[in-house]
Amino acid sequence: MHQMQKILLKRLLIQNNQRYSTLTQGYDFEDNVVWHLKQLMGRGLIKKIKNYYQITAVGVKQVTGFDLSKLKDTGFKTFFIGFLCQYRDEFLIKEHPGGEINFYNLPSGKPRFGEPIEEALIRTFEINTRIKLKSDNFEYLSLHLKTVKTSKDEVLFDDAFAAYEVKISPEEKGKMKLHSQVHWMSINEIEALPHRWPEIDICILNQDRSPYLVYDVESDYGLDL
Repeated sequence: MHQMQKILLKRLLIQNNQRYSTLTQGYDFEDNVVWHLKQLMGRGLIKKIKNYYQITAVGVKQVTGFDLSKLKDTGFKTFFIGFLCQYRDEFLIKEHPGGEINFYNLPSGKPRFGEPIEEALIRTFEINTRIKLKSDNFEYLSLHLKTVKTSKDEVLFDDAFAAYEVKISPEEKGKMKLHSQVHWMSINEIEALPHRWPEIDICILNQDRSPYLVYDVESDYGLDL
């Protein structure tokens, strides 16, 4: 997004419902202010009612994607919710094909914008297993702040991963129709998996129940480096 458009959005976020003269103070026609306002309105980020400009809900969502102090598109950590689900001596594991390499992690997914976490847990677990549980089946376990860097120290992923323990009954287990990438695996099978993400080792193999963990991982993720 152009710097001028970021400035206009920031001004409306700080004080909404402004006239053209106050919104564009300090800039003139040489800065193409009118063109930038039209671009923002065309994208539904702002609207004009009579002689006043207003930021929209879409605009607020857009402006939170960059650092307001520096007006840079810094982005944010990607937030996942994952599931530690055990039945007898097996755990649910999900494979993630990446090029010619399969990576393995706990079944997981992303909450939607504005979605209550309880609903996100139910929806995401259902995507992985095709069964709909109640919110009290899920118990918060730990938060993982994981930064994945290449061998050249370039950041590939910067994730926040909240792990939830999932309690299921024999009846619920029997109703599962697992996603094609989700499998029940024993400890021996899990230990033999290549390219395991650390969440598997931490939550399953090491049985680490620390509520908060921060770590870096080196992985070229199948890239030709």
